[in-house]
Amino acid sequence: MGDVLMATPLAASLARALPRAAIDWAVGEHSRAVLVGNPDVAQLLDATGCVKGALSVRRIAGLASEIRSRRYDAVFVPDRSPVLALIVAASLVPVRVGLDSGGRGRPYTVRVPVGRGVRHETEVYLDLARAVGLPTASARPVFAPSESDRGAALEALGVARGAGRGGGIQVVVHPSGGVNPGMSLPEKRWPPARFARVMDRLVETREATVVLVGGPDDVAVSRQVLHAASELTTSSTVDLTSRLSIGETAALIETSDLYVGNDSGVAHLASAVGTPVVVVFGPTDPRRYGPVPGAGLAVAPSPDDGAVVDRLSEARGSTAIEAVSVEDVWRAVDSLLPAA
Repeated sequence: MGDVLMATPLAASLARALPRAAIDWAVGEHSRAVLVGNPDVAQLLDATGCVKGALSVRRIAGLASEIRSRRYDAVFVPDRSPVLALIVAASLVPVRVGLDSGGRGRPYTVRVPVGRGVRHETEVYLDLARAVGLPTASARPVFAPSESDRGAALEALGVARGAGRGGGIQVVVHPSGGVNPGMSLPEKRWPPARFARVMDRLVETREATVVLVGGPDDVAVSRQVLHAASELTTSSTVDLTSRLSIGETAALIETSDLYVGNDSGVAHLASAVGTPVVVVFGPTDPRRYGPVPGAGLAVAPSPDDGAVVDRLSEARGSTAIEAVSVEDVWRAVDSLLPAA
């Protein structure tokens, strides 16, 4: 989900530069929800089985055939996958613009070098537009919650609160992440007890209402956080883990004062709806995946101490995120909160 959201500025740039064009997006089922309602996207094609996770020859051939049948004028591929490069080559689209990483861009008619320096992934994706002479828009991710999302999120929050306290600042916390189709990297998760300490300080010093969010697989982590939190914090926390859709989660974050979480797709979702974010990083590099300028703050070990890795495969067994202290995160949280 995070990769898809980081590519939405590319779609926004194409839509603004080519206002008469219809822009379709091929996306896997897991990430489809973050594109539903996107104002720059006309239709969604099913790319399930074509990227990461379990690849399917039938799905790959089917996507290539569908793209070919639609007779697109151009295709842009903000992904380093050699499978996608072969799909678009087989689709016979005349203009094929894609990332050329490690020599995997040969099937493209416009090969866009990734380069060796450390750059944010969003800027790398925007290079695809620049490579064909198109201007680029804001680097902030794009997501638009629907009115039904907003209504459902408000209702879920109200029901969960019941007769409990209201008012004051509201902070959304997502203590999970790091698990996607084809990848499981719990090393990206800051310890639950440290999230609990930050929540304690939010409640004790700012009288905040804290809302926990996450999917069905995140319930156990949220319970660990609540178990480690103080009694006062527990009574001031609304646990909506596994109770909201992606759109409803975005709508909830949109109405909140702050979002705090790990490097995950939900963090990019929070940036997309304009809520200030504090994102905790460990082995992954915030210079590549962190909040874009103006969206919030990344808290991470120093990239110079060897804790940050270039490839996710190098992150297995990493304890880098444990170098981030509660005080480190609290300073970032306190600096982004509304004045007391």
